[in-house]
Amino acid sequence: MAVRLGLLPSMLWLLSPSAVAQSAESEAPLTTIPVASSEPPAEAPLQRDRDAPVLLEEVIVTARKREERLQDVPVSVAAFSAEQLDARGIVSVRDLGTSVPGLQFTDLAGYNLIYLRGVGTDAFVPSADPSVATYLDGVYFPSGHSVVQSFGALERIEVLKGPQGTLFGRNSTGGAISIVTKTPDQQQENSLQASYGRFNDSKTRLYTTIPLTDELSTSVSVFYNRADNYYRIDNGRDTQLPTEIGKGARLRAAFTPTDDFSLVLTGMLMQQSGTSSTTSVNTQPSAILGASIPAETREYVVTADSEPSLRTTTAAYYGNATWQLPLLDIKLLGSHYYVNADDYVYDFDGSSQGIATYGADSEYQTIDTGELQFSSNAGTPGASWLKWVGGVYYLRSEGGYDPGYLTLTNIGLPVIGNLVDRLPAPLQNLLGGVPSLESLRFNFTGLIGAESWSGYTQATASVTDWFDITLGGRYQTEKRTLIRSDVGLNNLGGGLSTVVSFAPRSARVDNFSPKVSLDFRPADDLLLYASFQQGFKSATYNIINIYTPPDYIEPEKVESLEAGIKSDWFDRRLRINGAVFQNNIRNLQTGFVSFTTGGAINFENAGRARIRGAEVDITTAPLREWNPGLVLTAGGSWLKAIYTDYQNGSGYDEQTGLAFTNGDFTGNRIVRTPKFSGSAGISQTLDVGDGELELAGNYYYNSGYFYLAQNSPVSFEGHYDLISARLSYLYRPWQLKLTLFGDNLGDTRYNLAQFHTDFGREDTLAPPITYGLRLNWDF
Repeated sequence: MAVRLGLLPSMLWLLSPSAVAQSAESEAPLTTIPVASSEPPAEAPLQRDRDAPVLLEEVIVTARKREERLQDVPVSVAAFSAEQLDARGIVSVRDLGTSVPGLQFTDLAGYNLIYLRGVGTDAFVPSADPSVATYLDGVYFPSGHSVVQSFGALERIEVLKGPQGTLFGRNSTGGAISIVTKTPDQQQENSLQASYGRFNDSKTRLYTTIPLTDELSTSVSVFYNRADNYYRIDNGRDTQLPTEIGKGARLRAAFTPTDDFSLVLTGMLMQQSGTSSTTSVNTQPSAILGASIPAETREYVVTADSEPSLRTTTAAYYGNATWQLPLLDIKLLGSHYYVNADDYVYDFDGSSQGIATYGADSEYQTIDTGELQFSSNAGTPGASWLKWVGGVYYLRSEGGYDPGYLTLTNIGLPVIGNLVDRLPAPLQNLLGGVPSLESLRFNFTGLIGAESWSGYTQATASVTDWFDITLGGRYQTEKRTLIRSDVGLNNLGGGLSTVVSFAPRSARVDNFSPKVSLDFRPADDLLLYASFQQGFKSATYNIINIYTPPDYIEPEKVESLEAGIKSDWFDRRLRINGAVFQNNIRNLQTGFVSFTTGGAINFENAGRARIRGAEVDITTAPLREWNPGLVLTAGGSWLKAIYTDYQNGSGYDEQTGLAFTNGDFTGNRIVRTPKFSGSAGISQTLDVGDGELELAGNYYYNSGYFYLAQNSPVSFEGHYDLISARLSYLYRPWQLKLTLFGDNLGDTRYNLAQFHTDFGREDTLAPPITYGLRLNWDF
């Protein structure tokens, strides 16, 4: 490192003596992976050093809406190129959870529930926007359903930690995940990935580019995945659980008629079918079921009376046009996104008895977005010391249940009578002559819409060659509308008993989210930064309302203070990035599931919460001269996440299992947030003949977390650890790679999902030990 002589001597303690002594002339050339993008190129594009370990290569990111080296960005970002994803064994975005400190993935009824640094969303309804925003090629996809599937031909994935309200807008209070796919160019490129593993798990993915003219090029990406369910069904009938199938295609076209204009259009269609986490068992029945229904075991067996299933169809069309003008760059982005879940069946009681079934004939979301963005370039006045970006953004969305349903069967059984006796008087009056019915079905229709406008700007000024200051802000106005909320009560024959309709409602909320960041470069390869920023999550309404009016859910606001370091040491043999932070959250939105409190799936506000944390990410090639193929990685996240004011919260009585709405959860731990999570990995590559042999392993540890805000012991997921390993061989002349892989080699049993209802606790175990063979071929 070459020390900036003008910096305060008090900062020199951060530098290692050997690194300080290293002259700028003796530094190894910075290695980078070139990124295809419609963004203007970096002023000094760097070339990748093919002799450097893949895991230490530099990645170009767009965390500040312009291309920058990862280590130069004063934002906590975990970024992975396509090759680094492969080197870590990451084949889907969910796999990032074991590689990114503080990132927690769980699943519920087909929804990805993502928590980052303790901030996330634990409800699985269309009115519950995720707190970690997902972007695909710069376009916002707000649905919680699995758009983040493995489509192949990725350029990179960026995980931006902490609120990103200034540049990434609404609903990024926890952070953002940005997925960037390859832009087709004039170079012919083909790749195939195919794998086969336990449970007849076969995955096939194909990508090809097709240059048509000197100005026009296209690419096609398709995938097809199929696997037997690792659960088996035992319900006394000759049935099997549905096969898990995922399939889809993406078509991209890039048109570049001149050097300063480009247009990229993308269309994709995807379908997932199977069960996801609708396969669950009741391991802790509540007293409402009585003693006649025993607890299910934590085995991979489901005895559900109703047969779980879920099918999700996603269609998206988006594009961006970029003009590189002499004084500034202009970008226009637009998108249309539609997702629909049908054939949705969930055994709501999770037992072998036919008691309650939850589902939807149609659960959908449709989103249209548009963005006009302006940014500085090398020709902008003041470009030598000032870089800026600004723009306007528009979003319109609609979604909900049309309809969803909750069915009660065997009404005459004591179990149902036990339930009805405990219902509030309004619902008992609504049910009327329940004992005379064999089955009862609530059809609920709940639709919600949003229209949002925002304007944003952010600028970074270089005060000296070692000190920058960044100022930014975003103003947003959004109208949320409860379009429709009603419930029909009918038996399975279709006879309607009662219909309740709630009046439409709407509310408008304005918000301004600022950002201030100071970053210092006391030496080459060393960045220190401190920042203050805010995030905003939209208000919403509960859309599943059986007998109580829809509740309005206040917007969630986050204030974050952070200090961090990004550093490379010892001729870039060692990379250490870390941060300490505090998030103060107001009106934290959290979910609760109960039939007896007015609906089935509800959102509510916890008054205030606070998250204090620290994280570190380390990568090193310790023996670069003698053994350049050895790379070690380690990372960890420590979080103290508590509700500082949470009164009148919803929970379950630990003795009876009955729901209550007057709990005081102040001081409790925030749900789905472990105190510690971390991983360590080792990768050894060796040249063997005309190829390369790699042996790699990874260890992940999670200290455990609660699923309920009341922190009931029955809702605690205990600590667990996971071990994975890979052995691969790359034959360079053919660019053919074979990988033998194994995941969860310790056969650890932990939950992919945990679901609490009036009937008890339902578990869905994550996959057991899996193994298989994967082929990658670039041709």
